[in-house]
Amino acid sequence: MSAQEESQPPRSWSRHPGRVIRSWRQRAGFTQEELARALGVTFSTVSRWENGHVAPSKLAWRALMQLSAERGVPLNDDTETKPS
Repeated sequence: MSAQEESQPPRSWSRHPGRVIRSWRQRAGFTQEELARALGVTFSTVSRWENGHVAPSKLAWRALMQLSAERGVPLNDDTETKPS
């Protein structure tokens, strides 16, 4: 996998990246303000991502993935319903 592919979210997340981010943030134990501070963005930016008003940039995804690795909490899409 190339470095460019590693810094971008899976295509399946493109339908609802905000839900992926919100779910990960909660599992990682961040408030919106704490996540914003860790990523160097504003609280309102995180809120807009989570509410689907705007999608994170490639740079923001890269920072989220790095933070995910540092925290040991996978940044994955657990919002999909899984078969029983």
